[in-house]
Amino acid sequence: MNYDQRRAELADFLKTRRLALKPEEVGLPTRPSRRTPGLRREDVADLAGISACWYSQLEQARNIRVSDHVLNSLAEALRLNAEERDHLLTLANEDTRSSANVPADGVPPALQRLLDSQHPHPAFALGPRFNILAWNQARTDVYGDLGRIPPAHRHMLWLFFCGHMRELIQNWEPSARSVLAEFRAATGLYVHEPWFTTLVRELGENSTDFRRWWRQHEIEKHHVTTREVEHPFVGRMVLEESMLVVDDRSGRRIILEIPQPGTGTEKKLTALSWQAHQMQDPSWHVLRKPGSGEQRSNHF
Repeated sequence: MNYDQRRAELADFLKTRRLALKPEEVGLPTRPSRRTPGLRREDVADLAGISACWYSQLEQARNIRVSDHVLNSLAEALRLNAEERDHLLTLANEDTRSSANVPADGVPPALQRLLDSQHPHPAFALGPRFNILAWNQARTDVYGDLGRIPPAHRHMLWLFFCGHMRELIQNWEPSARSVLAEFRAATGLYVHEPWFTTLVRELGENSTDFRRWWRQHEIEKHHVTTREVEHPFVGRMVLEESMLVVDDRSGRRIILEIPQPGTGTEKKLTALSWQAHQMQDPSWHVLRKPGSGEQRSNHF
């Protein structure tokens, strides 16, 4: 198995975290004459108690093995939080699964019934690659019909960076950055796989925001997220998004979107459900053409 991409990701992650730290944050004197931000490689090596030459090889993506003890020392030196530490350990561990272990698309009937039972609240199932496997009618009522787009683009990153979510979600930037950080935290096992490198390349070709934020290597585990949606029929809705992990070792997750109390969103979802039921075509969304500025796909 080719681990060159995994080593490159590890090197990039270490470098971004090193450059994000100021000397005074780790107890070193400020160096006003320095032209580059952050710590030097020698600083990180000293703080971690390792050789500067050896650490430089890590940032150069050399083929060297690293013990968990050294990785934990680096995590301390770089002031990584728990989520970033887990990501570091994942990238450095070559004894991990490949795409052969990723389950096929689709969900069992019982899981689809669970999604349907959440109506009129939007709900959908995510695979370990962040592709959307299944959804309920309420998700279509609020965001449009995923069934109208190719399966390859039924992906959270495609929806946010190359589709209409920018116009629909009023707090788009923090939402998009959060999804991107969650994706990176969840897919460290697969950075050397062809599907991963293809996805990143294609998104970078279609979105300047994706290219810029991808280089920042932000890491975040899922937490409750608030989405502010400006719906073309019922107006502003505020939805709190929560995640449930399916306990079958498949890597699938269920995303539930619950109305925020006191915003009138519950009544609007009910009205939207009734309105969609009355329409001959409930999938209200009209596919958009690429506009000026940020390049977009014709799909969601």
